[in-house]
Amino acid sequence: MKENVYRLLDIAVRTWGPRVDEAALAFEARWTRNALKFHNPQLAEQFEAQLERYRRSLVVGTASEVDAEGARLCRAYAQITAELQAAGVFDDAYQIGRDPKSGLTIAVGPKPCCGRVHELFGGAVQWFSPDEVATIIAMDERFRALANVKRVFPGAEINQVNE
Repeated sequence: MKENVYRLLDIAVRTWGPRVDEAALAFEARWTRNALKFHNPQLAEQFEAQLERYRRSLVVGTASEVDAEGARLCRAYAQITAELQAAGVFDDAYQIGRDPKSGLTIAVGPKPCCGRVHELFGGAVQWFSPDEVATIIAMDERFRALANVKRVFPGAEINQVNE
């Protein structure tokens, strides 16, 4: 009997994990939860509560609770995505940077943003994760020296490069 309960729970978790990830992607490719909170604090609070109920169901819930909470969370993601889209809330999950001299344009943000960036800008913009940017800076002595200057002078920006 217990074995059957665990099997059903395992199936529920394996089913809802990918579904929730897919539902989250449409939102996380464009916005952070801070954007939602700024736009509609009450909806943000309701979403956070649903996210917590889903997480709790994964830890201590039954298979039917995981099913119910997973379905509710997918609907919640669809609702908040539609809300921010309809309101025209600007994407805040990534940052765009441009080098005026070379014309190089990059986007820095978490992986879900990659598709959104290419949707908006095509191949003209190269996407980097924050970890990749850190790795690139650590690779070259010139970049490390620059990072040290920025450590001493927080907020300093590169405005021009003389070669």
